[in-house]
Amino acid sequence: MKHAAEPHEELPAPSAQPAARSPWRWATLALALVAVVATGVAVWALMRTPTENSAAPTTQEVADAKGRACEAYVKVRTAVALQTQGAVGTDPAAAQAVAANARLAMSVGSQHLVDNLSPAAPAELAGLLRTLATDLQDLTVNALAGAPDDDAGQVTRLRDLETNSTKIVELCK
Repeated sequence: MKHAAEPHEELPAPSAQPAARSPWRWATLALALVAVVATGVAVWALMRTPTENSAAPTTQEVADAKGRACEAYVKVRTAVALQTQGAVGTDPAAAQAVAANARLAMSVGSQHLVDNLSPAAPAELAGLLRTLATDLQDLTVNALAGAPDDDAGQVTRLRDLETNSTKIVELCK
């Protein structure tokens, strides 16, 4: 029967021979390398600009993109104007309904502007429409958060919106 080593007895030294390398170790290493390369390619694909390998848009594509963007702008401008200028009267419920419709028109309108922008749209027009969409969203969120119409931030946003709107009308002619 074997007995446990006494504290004063020395334990045998571990074997000096290296353990044989398993073929699975190399396969695991190869798979890890493939995963790293695949991750690198995926990150590169996500980070590159979509127009990197595409040809410049044709004159017709630019005209069509501008037409769609301008048409979307006119619809949004009309919807916001109609919903923000409703007759309120003295009924508080009517005032809340008009305010809700105005906020809905601004919120949905801002998304509609962005949804109708094509990469072929002229850069200046696209930039102004994106800014206008952001201004509409900011107006809406601040109004929903309780900012009154005479709040300095809201007044500035409205002024910026009007300035950009005038520029868009000129570009859409």
